[in-house]
Amino acid sequence: MEAPGEKAARGPVLSEAVLGEVLFRLPPDQPACLFRAAAVCQAWRAFLTSPDLLRIYRGFHAAPPVLGFLQNTGRSDEPFPRFVATAAPSPPLHHRPEFECKYGLALDCRHGRVLLHTTFPLGLIVWSPVAGNHQLLPEEPIQLDPPDPPYSDFAGAVLCAVDGCDHLDCPPQGPFRVLFAATSYENVDVVSTWAILYSSETGAWTEPSTVHPGAVMNSPGAMSIMGPSLLAGDALYFTLDLLNNRTVLRYDLGGAALTVMDPPPLVRRDTFLVTGEGGRLGVAAVEGYSLRLWSWEAAGGWALRRVFDLEMSIPFTIGAPITELKVIGFAEMSGTIFVSANGIISSVQLRSGSGRVSKFSRTPNSDTIFPFEIFYTLGTQQGA
Repeated sequence: MEAPGEKAARGPVLSEAVLGEVLFRLPPDQPACLFRAAAVCQAWRAFLTSPDLLRIYRGFHAAPPVLGFLQNTGRSDEPFPRFVATAAPSPPLHHRPEFECKYGLALDCRHGRVLLHTTFPLGLIVWSPVAGNHQLLPEEPIQLDPPDPPYSDFAGAVLCAVDGCDHLDCPPQGPFRVLFAATSYENVDVVSTWAILYSSETGAWTEPSTVHPGAVMNSPGAMSIMGPSLLAGDALYFTLDLLNNRTVLRYDLGGAALTVMDPPPLVRRDTFLVTGEGGRLGVAAVEGYSLRLWSWEAAGGWALRRVFDLEMSIPFTIGAPITELKVIGFAEMSGTIFVSANGIISSVQLRSGSGRVSKFSRTPNSDTIFPFEIFYTLGTQQGA
């Protein structure tokens, strides 16, 4: 028998349809809301742990949120990139891999995984900040120490390789691919850039595909002249700074072929790869206080598509001598550009079409950040 007032204390029972309307609107960039809601009652917890309903929740929000970013510090006392959490409170993510090396450099972050290049020992590792585990890749692409001919400028990409995956909930133990690209010098004027693709399913690397883009901006031994990657369609893209411009390299994942594209329209070093119109390749750069976006058109080359005025949106002192606006990161799934101004990072939303700007984080000045996008729901760590 119910005690007096027990039924009233429980309150009305919401139908599953109404409950879904409420819970599906919990913000994914604040995972703690999901966990608090699951603690309300057993019915809510069952709803929020149902694989089918979580699949609907992820589809409702269309793209995973940015829960933090990685930043290469260049500091000897920080051997691995700094992980900066942006969700408050932050879910229990691992902020560095359990791997001993002298120095680790973040090359890419995509589909819940991070690609790191390490020295002493020299190698590449794929790391999951959710599960905390890592995998050391075979050493074929960097087996010569020192390489011959020598190289020091490189880039990489990691991506989920599950057939048919929508990348809203990539299986953490599923197959993946890694692209490694590097620039080798016979002399300062004779430069070769090559790329090689690894599959976790075969455990092997492809044969290198090589191009000769021209003389690069820096001399042999210089670092970080190849920019972060962009995945658009069935190709990965990188930037490479040549003597006269910043060009774009395209790697066809299906044909395993590397090619050199026409350079972006601006002769400058701070253009950043982003997703353009129709999911195609795009670049972004700040001119004055305007964020400009170009898209690659198959027939006509580069075309200016959108301009966002940042003057009244981003917190900085206009005209201050130390003010510098630059694009430092891009989140592919959510279509978010990150702009830095005096150590304050602001995000510009492209997916909605509004160009909504919001303050994202405060961090020491950086040329590049690697956004970490993932849905963190109940059972995320167990699934890892």
